[in-house]
Amino acid sequence: MWCLIGCVALVCFLYFILVLVFIIGWKHIFPFVPKGNESIKSLISVVVACRNEEKHVRQLIACLAQQSNQNFELILVNDHSTDATRNYIKAAQAQYPKIQLVDAVGYGKKNALKEGILKAAGNLLVTTDADCLPSYHWLESIACFQRKNNCDLIICPVKLSGKDSFFTYIQVLEFTSLVASAAGAAGMGMPILCNGANLVFTKKAWLASQDDLHPEEQSGDDVFLLESVKKRGGKIRFLKSESAFVTTKQAGTLLDLIKQRRRWSAKSRLYTDWQLIFTALVVFAMCLLILALAILSFYKMIFLYVFLALFVFKYLLDSVFLSTVSKFFQLNNIWFYSFLLSVLYPFYIVFVAVSSLVFRPKKWN
Repeated sequence: MWCLIGCVALVCFLYFILVLVFIIGWKHIFPFVPKGNESIKSLISVVVACRNEEKHVRQLIACLAQQSNQNFELILVNDHSTDATRNYIKAAQAQYPKIQLVDAVGYGKKNALKEGILKAAGNLLVTTDADCLPSYHWLESIACFQRKNNCDLIICPVKLSGKDSFFTYIQVLEFTSLVASAAGAAGMGMPILCNGANLVFTKKAWLASQDDLHPEEQSGDDVFLLESVKKRGGKIRFLKSESAFVTTKQAGTLLDLIKQRRRWSAKSRLYTDWQLIFTALVVFAMCLLILALAILSFYKMIFLYVFLALFVFKYLLDSVFLSTVSKFFQLNNIWFYSFLLSVLYPFYIVFVAVSSLVFRPKKWN
């Protein structure tokens, strides 16, 4: 029993340090406000992989046509779509000459992005997804930030949209915790996560990282790129600007959410960055201990007390962190929904982690 309590104490200490690092890192990042289009000179290449995205790509093209910075090319890579995606892109080229249609030779999103990047004329590349909608000053913010900071890779903010429901808000809170953790870690000079739905990098940095992107894997090009740039000592920053957001849709069902997270988790065995591995292990250990103590509580009362103490500790710490980033990510009712998420999260994390390692996903679109 004392051995278990000792493990709990150690994991609590490590988890506290981890969250503290994220909070401090977040506060170290100064909000960025673009100064205007007069500073925008170089071409930006926006690369989007599309597979059966007929409905979404219409909205994306219309949104990009309204961007405050129009010095960009839009490379849409058709990944063997079976709907009208290609036909719509082809028709849209007449109205929007910035669009370049690339028909992918290989299969899969990762390969589609590669083929699009190789066709890019700009030195600064931006990736997003076909179902994402960027803000009006999105490319302007990115261009101004790059001009000022000259980064190899820029991690940009992403948020979820969807119907106003309990399931949506729980997803928003969970997803925000990932994005904010990535930002906080980057703010401390130890970037560990990024999201290809809003990622910026130089073509030079990407070309230098090609051998580290694990083409045999179905996903993970974003984090593998981050690890490679980090390993070479490249400059990585988080763009803390409300103008730099892209909005993506929530998972429609719990099964869709679990499948998505399993895909993200399945490639974890190939991660080499010790800071990312350490973070993942500490979070997993915390969730596993909470579940183990909940089960042991049925056998001895002492385990119930330890379980409650651990649960409350994690809940309070997570809520403080989410409160710190709430204004930027426009979160509401944090303490209530954070409590509900704290109840569900240990089951969710342990299941996703174990199942993704035992049953690897077979398909990536």
